[in-house]
Amino acid sequence: MIKLTRRTAAIAALAVTMPLGGATAQDYPSKDLTHIMPWSAGGGTDTVMRTFMNFAEETLGVGINTQNVTGAQSGVGTLRLMKARPDGYTIGSLTWDSVITVPYYGLVPGYDTDQLTYLGSVTVHPTVLAVNADSPYETLEDFITAAKEDPGELSISNVGSGGVWHLPALDLADATGIEVNHVPYPDGSGPQREALLSGETDAASLSASAVYSAVQSGQARVLAVMGTERSEFLPEVPTMEELGYDVVWGSFRLIAAPKGIDAEKREILEQAFAEVFEMPEFQARAEETAMGAVWMDGEETTAYVQASQQKAFSLIDNLVEQGILEK
Repeated sequence: MIKLTRRTAAIAALAVTMPLGGATAQDYPSKDLTHIMPWSAGGGTDTVMRTFMNFAEETLGVGINTQNVTGAQSGVGTLRLMKARPDGYTIGSLTWDSVITVPYYGLVPGYDTDQLTYLGSVTVHPTVLAVNADSPYETLEDFITAAKEDPGELSISNVGSGGVWHLPALDLADATGIEVNHVPYPDGSGPQREALLSGETDAASLSASAVYSAVQSGQARVLAVMGTERSEFLPEVPTMEELGYDVVWGSFRLIAAPKGIDAEKREILEQAFAEVFEMPEFQARAEETAMGAVWMDGEETTAYVQASQQKAFSLIDNLVEQGILEK
C-alpha cells in the first residue's frame, strides 16, 4: 500500500485543478532550494534551522542549500530574501530581530516585512540568563548581589542593542534594580556564546536552545528562565516569576518566502514543513537539543508576528520615552 502523505495529496489535488501545458506547480520543486540564513554559522539559529532543513529535504525531495548572509541584526540577509524572485526556490529563516528590531529602528533602507510571505514556525522558546560554569554566581540572587555591589561592572551579552536578547536584559536590570554593562554581538548567538564560555562576558541573555549544549557539557549553567513556566529541558532552573520578578520574554524562528510566491507552491512548502514535525527522528532531535519546536502554519504565523510586533513596538516605545533606549 502506498501512503498518501499530505504533500503528495496536495500535489495530486493540484494536478487535477491545474491546466495542462507549460510548467505548473505540480512540477515543483524540480531543483534545489536556496535557504538564506541571516545569522552567522554555528550560532543557535543557524544550527537549529540547518537541522530542520536537513529533514525538510526528505519531505520536499530536493536539496536545500543554506547561505549565511549576516549583518544589521539579520536585516541584510532578510532584505536579500525580500528582493529574491518569488519563484518558490528561495526561502529564508527569520528571527525576532528580523520582524521587530530591524523594522522598528529602520536599520536597513527599503526593508518592509510586508514584502514577506510567512510559511510557518519552527521554534518558540523562552529567554534565559546564563553564566560560564566557572562563574562564582550559582544563583540569580548571587548575580544581583554582585551587580549591586559594583554597579556597571558586570556584563550581560546580547546580539544587538535594542534587539531580542538586549530587551530582556534591560527588563531584568530594571526589575532587579541593578546596573550592568550590555555587550552586543551583532553576528549572532555563536560569537555571543563563545564570549560567555571564554570569560569575555559575565553572563548572556539568549535562548535556551543556544546555550543548551554548553549546559549539557558542563561548560555553562542557567540562572533563570524568562518564561511563564519552567522549561522542560531545564526543570531545575526557576523562572524569573518564581523568584519574584515579572520578567517574561521569548523568541521564535520562522520560515518565509518573498511576497508574491505562487499560492500552490506556498501550499506545497507549508505541507512539507508541517510533515517534518510528524517525523519521529525530528522530534527526537528536537528533544535532545531543547529546540523548543513549535509548528504554526503560514496563516497562524502571520497572526503571531503581527501580535508580537504590536506588543514589542509598544514596549520599545516606552523604553525610548524613559531614555533607556534611543531610536
